[in-house]
Amino acid sequence: MIKRPFIWILSGTILLFLLYRTIASERDDARYYCFQGIFEEQARAHVTGCIDQICPEQGRQDRTSCYLKDCRIRLDGQNTIYYQSKLYVVLNDKTVLHPGNTASLTGSLQEIMTATNPGMFDRREYYKEKGVYYELRATTLQITSSRTNPVKDLLYRLRNRMGEVYTTSLPAKESGIVSAMILGDKSLLDIDIRQLYQESGIGHLLAISGLHVSILCMALIRFFKHTGISERIFIPAGIGLVLAYGQMTDFSISTSRAVIMMILLLAADLFERTYDGKNSLAIAAVIILLQKPFALFSCSFLLSFGAMAGIYFIVPFLVQIWSGDSWQKHRKRRQRHFSDRELCANHPRIGAGILFIRQRASTAAGMLLISSAIQLTTLPVILYFFSEVPLYGILINLLVIPLAALLVILSFLGGLTGCICPIFGTFLLSTVYWLLSLYEKLCQLFKRLPGHVLILGRPAVWQIILYYILLCGLLLWMRRRSKQIDELEYQHSAALATSVRRYRRLAGQVIPFVLILVLLPVPSGSLEIVVLDVGQGDGIYLHTPSGQNILVDGGSTSENQVGKYRILPFLKTRGIRYINYMIATHADEDHINGLAELMQMSGDSYRIGTLLLPDVADKAQEGYQLLIQTAQTKNITVAYLSSGANLTYGALSLLCLNPPSGSGFSSANDESIVLSLRYNDFSCLLTGDLAGEGEEEVRRILASASLRKAYNIPEHYTLLKIAHHGSKNSSDEELLSLIRPEYALISCGRHNRYGHPHKELLQRLKNCHAGIFRTDQSGALTVTVKRRVTIRGYLDKTPSKLARILFP
Repeated sequence: MIKRPFIWILSGTILLFLLYRTIASERDDARYYCFQGIFEEQARAHVTGCIDQICPEQGRQDRTSCYLKDCRIRLDGQNTIYYQSKLYVVLNDKTVLHPGNTASLTGSLQEIMTATNPGMFDRREYYKEKGVYYELRATTLQITSSRTNPVKDLLYRLRNRMGEVYTTSLPAKESGIVSAMILGDKSLLDIDIRQLYQESGIGHLLAISGLHVSILCMALIRFFKHTGISERIFIPAGIGLVLAYGQMTDFSISTSRAVIMMILLLAADLFERTYDGKNSLAIAAVIILLQKPFALFSCSFLLSFGAMAGIYFIVPFLVQIWSGDSWQKHRKRRQRHFSDRELCANHPRIGAGILFIRQRASTAAGMLLISSAIQLTTLPVILYFFSEVPLYGILINLLVIPLAALLVILSFLGGLTGCICPIFGTFLLSTVYWLLSLYEKLCQLFKRLPGHVLILGRPAVWQIILYYILLCGLLLWMRRRSKQIDELEYQHSAALATSVRRYRRLAGQVIPFVLILVLLPVPSGSLEIVVLDVGQGDGIYLHTPSGQNILVDGGSTSENQVGKYRILPFLKTRGIRYINYMIATHADEDHINGLAELMQMSGDSYRIGTLLLPDVADKAQEGYQLLIQTAQTKNITVAYLSSGANLTYGALSLLCLNPPSGSGFSSANDESIVLSLRYNDFSCLLTGDLAGEGEEEVRRILASASLRKAYNIPEHYTLLKIAHHGSKNSSDEELLSLIRPEYALISCGRHNRYGHPHKELLQRLKNCHAGIFRTDQSGALTVTVKRRVTIRGYLDKTPSKLARILFP
């Protein structure tokens, strides 16, 4: 380590940055987000700046987006000029832009929104890593100076031209893959293909990384060597071309890391110095972090550098475990060499075949060790950001990676030559098409195997730290054992050395599996209620102390694919692979469209036990039929709830108060399932979109002392989930007087067009002294019931606790 000073410099840089962020994070955020307090949601603004980079968006070919640097911003009605080093700009049409153009824009300036649910993609953190804190939804654009950066513009035009070649020479699905893999352009990438690659463990092929850069660079160097060009010429040329490729593909973190390390490798050859991979990795990390300090917390940085750290630090130890130590390896190699020579001399054909098989097996074993090492170092990062791992990823990579060099070279050459000779480019890309078809078939084949994706949940930060401490401890212990074995071999204590070696091999094989257990979710044994932020809709998750998972509603009218992008990611963070009950309170879209998505996506990775619907007279409503048909397709049991039905798990009971069996209320809202949850002294009332006749039915039950006693209904409720997102007429004074809630939870969308929650409702809640929590202000609301009740918004820095101790 002392011989690698850049590793120490990297460690010091990271520690200093973490210490600085701990001390000055609030001050820094106030500087970065300089419009906080000036406008709340968005403001009309006039912006001038220089176009730095055009960035296509996945699945959005109908609009143009770019990064604007050196921005001067003036808000409507103000004369003050504000400055931002970088802005993300979106134009709602296809506008031709060039890097280096100076532009004047008007539009809606808004802060980039953060994630409001656990597991949800965090746009704010993603753009923060790029040094972008605000986005402009531009309505007008005027190019005030057409001067361009000649190098950037040339590379941008080349990138676009190669993209056109891929689009015309390949089907849409394959052209999207190649554009992402070679150009870093994911605007054409099919979402299903991206998901298939990620679930199969080969999603790294869709991001430009060291694999792509090294393949292209090594191919270029071999070409130069065959032409007889001097190293003094082709190495600087190679460095220039690598830099140009990085610029053309927008220098993502993985590309930057690969380019820096490749330049250091070529420079070592040029100056006849020894290349040190560990030092080069540290140098690349320091350079990137000095430019983008927040990259330290990004998924791409952690995965890219974690994978390389696994190769450089873990692989040598795995090789020692499986191949033996230096003395033993040398002896086995000599024995094998003489036996191979004898076999080839006596049986040439058989000997050649055996040598070929042995070489292939050795290559496969090496790839298996590399994949295993990468998995060990990146597993905590993968679980933290994705909460799941592809079970057969290592095996699929063994089949896919050997063809990756051919795929990358043919794709690049096909795009490049297609700019000059389209026929030849199409000829090269036809092979690419068959290779990608093979990849897809392999992924589909492994997808049919049981457990192809394991949902393990998001580990806590302390679990990740503990994992890496134990992993480093294991490596240090194995290093000491290796020295001990070498000393015993040198002292001719073969029997003792063999015993230590077997002990070390057993430990090296078993302990990594034990380490994985450190990352699994720790059962809390408490009751948990999570009101998810699904926009304008409802989605409530219940986790019972005995381990059952219940989902009450899941839908939205303001968010697209709410099941896929908000509810499912949350369930994955909790490691949920089985939902015992999925309850749809009524048939409105803002309560069920996410449930339908979840059922459609269910399968091997997670399953749903029973779908519960209200027992109403009209079961032919479109919403109910959608849920019933989807459930039948997925072999999910369908049952019905009515007043008096009760689910009991130990001390927890979930009682249905509405609707009466076979009810024919005039409105779907009136027929909403109302659930009264009770757990020891804690109680909660979930009301769906309760209104009208349904509200009268609930009032009748709560007003009757005999029914309260028969149903074991508490005198007052700890929590009330407000009906109908806090509409004007929901939860009237009479109902609130019967419920007497201590806290009220409201699920509604930010700045929704209905004005929810209505000010009259909020006043009624204040009059009955109920604390108010809202998803539009605090994000997902998590209620944890242990000895005390804790209520915490996902965006809140500190939780709110009831002063009263419920469980002495």
